[in-house]
Amino acid sequence: MNVISYIFGNNLYLNITNRCMMACPYCIKYKWANDFHGNDLKLEREPSAQDVIKAIGDPTKYGEIIFCGYGDALTRLEEVKEISGWVKENGGKVRINTAGLANKYYGKNILPQLKGIVDVLSISLNGTNPEEHNRINRPMFKEESFDEIIAFAKLAKDYINSVVITAVELPQLDVSKVERIAKEIGVQFRSRPYLDEKEN
Repeated sequence: MNVISYIFGNNLYLNITNRCMMACPYCIKYKWANDFHGNDLKLEREPSAQDVIKAIGDPTKYGEIIFCGYGDALTRLEEVKEISGWVKENGGKVRINTAGLANKYYGKNILPQLKGIVDVLSISLNGTNPEEHNRINRPMFKEESFDEIIAFAKLAKDYINSVVITAVELPQLDVSKVERIAKEIGVQFRSRPYLDEKEN
């Protein structure tokens, strides 16, 4: 069974792909065998934009509609645009959680396509330099990834109202250094708890 959407807190989360630009060993996709609070987020097939829109229902019922499953939604840019546009037209608020590598993935700046349909862009940066980031996250683009994410976050400010860099409180990561990077870039920062023990 495909879990396309799931509620957590006051928000509705959208699980539209399991494809990701990272292969983080600490990701609960691997540690918890795809199970998040009773939701099996392993997709048998990727849902269409219309499938996702049907799963949302009334977007105004939620604080935010968040693209956050067990993959990076920006690997499905066209679907993200269609779904986000619909959510905004129907009074909802859109947030995308991403690894920040979409521009490198597509070989062009995709941020103009998100302008006006995405309220918040949350970019995960679990590392303080290229070597550390590559070691911790096993990204698709290896040590190039760190600088690509920084460039993406800087550029995003021109198109998205709220840009946030986040960092997981990993034992091997000095989160305060990531916070300093966010401040230097001029974006917001939020730390995220390290989900070590299964919380179901």
